[in-house]
Amino acid sequence: MIYEDFMLKQPKESPDYRECSEFVINAVEGIIQKAIDKKLNRIIINTNLRFGLPMENINKIAGPFVEAWAVETFSDVVDDSNCKQKVVLITDIA
Repeated sequence: MIYEDFMLKQPKESPDYRECSEFVINAVEGIIQKAIDKKLNRIIINTNLRFGLPMENINKIAGPFVEAWAVETFSDVVDDSNCKQKVVLITDIA
């Protein structure tokens, strides 16, 4: 196998990429900021451990909680018919 023999698909940036990207970034930032402003970004985890959790490994535990929170937050936006920050992503696979 020779690298040069592979036919690699070259990505093409659409003409409106920057505009679409800014729209999505602003919408996502707005959704997250709204959740923070309403104090909906708090995740309470209770355990029966007397000494708590080791901080050097907290990312292994906290990651799935943050991911679940994000899914719930964005699901609420999708379900809210009055929300002005809905983002629809259309991917052109052609």
